Amino acid sequence: MTRRRSIEVRKGTGRWAAIFALLLAVAAAHATGLEPGPVSDDPIWTDKPVRIDRKTQAYERLAVEPVLVPLRLHPTTRATAFDSASFADRGRLYVLTDAVPVDPKRFCRDTDGSVAVCGQKARIALKRLVAGKGLTCKEDIRFAGVSFVTCSAGGRDLAETLVASGAASAATPRLVRVQEDAMQRKAGIWMDAECRARGRCPSAGRR
Repeated sequence: MTRRRSIEVRKGTGRWAAIFALLLAVAAAHATGLEPGPVSDDPIWTDKPVRIDRKTQAYERLAVEPVLVPLRLHPTTRATAFDSASFADRGRLYVLTDAVPVDPKRFCRDTDGSVAVCGQKARIALKRLVAGKGLTCKEDIRFAGVSFVTCSAGGRDLAETLVASGAASAATPRLVRVQEDAMQRKAGIWMDAECRARGRCPSAGRR
């Protein structure tokens, strides 16, 4: 009698253990967002094209970030520099986003009376950086026949190079410190006392 009761107890314990294990599996499935039920043999990932039936399969659409491909420019030696921050090549105008150009007609005067054709020097500085060179650019804004770009040549950022040499002033915050250093060195346009006093150079016609 005692032995029979022991067997029944063990059977009951085993039955409850099985039920408890099933409940745990169901709870785990709900916690992970899975529906309880038999395990499917269908692969989760596949490297083969799979046809989706939108009427019966509602899959989440994942947003894909666009891959920005660098713009490769190869201006010819005949590329035209209009000022120290814009040039044209093959019928398109390119403007350096981070640089404010110097008026090509500007003359710079220091307090000691020395004068320099700094506007033309600045324009020539840009032409030397781009003409016949391979440029790697990021197109910031594009409309009609104009592209605002951030470019480098041989690992040198064009706008930063121009601002550092006083051939342009900073158009964006990232080059402000570079401009301050150029002003302290009286590089390029910053030899002009009025430009240094204003922190910028007014157009040639307003002198």
